[in-house]
Amino acid sequence: MKNNSLSSKVTIVFIFCFVLLCMFFFVLMRYQSEKNLELMKQRQLESINYIFILYRNNLSPQGINEYFGNFGLKPVKNQNLKNAVLAKGTVIFKQASNLGEFSSIRYNDRYYLYIDNLVSSMMLESIYSAKANDILWFVFAASILLLSYIYISILRSIAPLKQLSIEIKKFASGDMDINCKSDKNDEIAEVANEFDKAASKLKDLISSRQLFLRTIMHELKTPIGKGRIVAEMLSDEKPRTRLISIFERLDLLINEFSKLEQIVSKNYSMQIRQYALLHVIEYAIDLLMLEDEKKDLHVSLDIESDLMVRVDFDSFALALKNLFDNAIKYASDKKVFVSTKEGKLVIANNGKPFSVDISEYEKPFVSGKNELKPGLGLGLYIVKNILKLNDCELAYRYFESQHQFIIDLKL
Repeated sequence: MKNNSLSSKVTIVFIFCFVLLCMFFFVLMRYQSEKNLELMKQRQLESINYIFILYRNNLSPQGINEYFGNFGLKPVKNQNLKNAVLAKGTVIFKQASNLGEFSSIRYNDRYYLYIDNLVSSMMLESIYSAKANDILWFVFAASILLLSYIYISILRSIAPLKQLSIEIKKFASGDMDINCKSDKNDEIAEVANEFDKAASKLKDLISSRQLFLRTIMHELKTPIGKGRIVAEMLSDEKPRTRLISIFERLDLLINEFSKLEQIVSKNYSMQIRQYALLHVIEYAIDLLMLEDEKKDLHVSLDIESDLMVRVDFDSFALALKNLFDNAIKYASDKKVFVSTKEGKLVIANNGKPFSVDISEYEKPFVSGKNELKPGLGLGLYIVKNILKLNDCELAYRYFESQHQFIIDLKL
């Protein structure tokens, strides 16, 4: 249980209330006990005064035990208790008379009346009236039960929050098959049910988007395939080669869009393995669909041939292809410089500094050459997500008139 969790706070409040309740009843019971003791003391004095009245009127009480019983007193028959009271008790008051000496003694929070004369002695114990304390104990027990019931009820009410939190984490990780429905009538159940409705709607929207995109890509492949067949039938070599290249480019873009859609929707299955970095980079250059004679013109490589990386080949190559493509597109000399240094891959191009912070270009649907404009620029946004899936980090700096995107390969 986390210290800052809601259940922990409720438990702390319960303990605080429980301690306060115990302290309150302790003080109240102590006050009641002292009040009872004072009452017993008063009754002792009344019994002594009444004996004096009887003595002055030459009367004697009928039945000594019954007489003292009327004043809440009973004889003490245990000799050891008598000795302990006389030896260790605290004398509250003494009163001497012709009948003997009357002493009120307090011992172990109880009052005793000791009557001593020349003939005999008697010790009487004040009898507490237990009714008041019994009522207090009953109220105390009822209060504890009520407080415990409220505490347990609150914990039961917030218990679904833990399950809701688990379902939300699953949903955030891409698992759309969650169930947060609750049949209770409290506010937490309302939140859970509303979140379940929102998750269901979002799941339907994502499914619709995926179906829409996949349908479009599937439908586009048909005319591309037919166009490729028609292009093969051309007798003129130059337009035939150019048209075939165009249709191959379109087919490659469709496949790339399909892969991007899988990555964004978290349906892409990563295949992390050991690859030579140079092979991945060469495949990424091939994805650019550059003419052979123009590859060296647009791409400059300075890569360690024996450098190995643990990545998903297709997605990592796709990320590099996007970085290469943007670097060539926005470079002043239409050239990208790819090099490795200290376990990092550097992709650089010459150009003027950005007019806005690089973080703005990392947002989806942003593009622009000289200024930020809304568009379909998913490049840098997609690249960062793909590199994150491959456990790599992307950094940027503008150094010596160059834009440098640095990938930490974590070798």
